[in-house]
Amino acid sequence: MTILKSTGSSSRSGIRMWLLMACDLMAVVYMHTFGPWLDQSSRLTSTTTLGGHHLIVMISASIGFGMLAALAILTEGFEKSDAKLTLATNIACVVSVIALAGLIAFVLVALLSRLVFGKLRP
Repeated sequence: MTILKSTGSSSRSGIRMWLLMACDLMAVVYMHTFGPWLDQSSRLTSTTTLGGHHLIVMISASIGFGMLAALAILTEGFEKSDAKLTLATNIACVVSVIALAGLIAFVLVALLSRLVFGKLRP
């Protein structure tokens, strides 16, 4: 029998896990819809798919979402955990962040170019 410790229902890490799950689901839908176009459009847009591998991004985002969804059930909505569940949650987060790394890089480049170049339209 394992002892579960409570971390509170409004903990920041629990909210972050739910947001990460939503981002994973968004990445799966986005890669399914626009993945081939992002792969072939340009080098900049292929950054979103980690260099033209939209299927790998879609599969890893699916795995991350599935792991986090299962862990949400096991940890009662990320409120309670033990050592093994914490390790599994950390692994799921790493998988999810790897899947979202290209999209994060693309958004950061877009924001940086907006800061550096300003408005592109007259």
